[in-house]
Amino acid sequence: MNHLPDTEDIPAGWEQTPVRGDEIELQHEDGNISVKAVRASIADEWELELEDSIGNRYTTIRPVGRVATRDRAVPALLSFARAVNDLRRERDDVLPDDIVREVQRSERVPV
Repeated sequence: MNHLPDTEDIPAGWEQTPVRGDEIELQHEDGNISVKAVRASIADEWELELEDSIGNRYTTIRPVGRVATRDRAVPALLSFARAVNDLRRERDDVLPDDIVREVQRSERVPV
């Protein structure tokens, strides 16, 4: 039962931030985007979220989906970060809303 991503499994360009309660976060090295798994208020479900910031002026959190347990949240979070990398590589101008839409439509992230 692994509750945190192994360092070698974290995709290039991402790093794990310090754990804060029931939240696991990977932040992109550019500092403008992060992916999170946050424990939901019901049962042991975990919400996957995309958080983006612009110049530290404001932050937007976009829900992406849910997984049933923390054990499922870790691999889903890693898949989510890889999907973000792929989408940003494919299009330089991809917007956070586009990322959420593409992740929800694809089967790359198990949510």
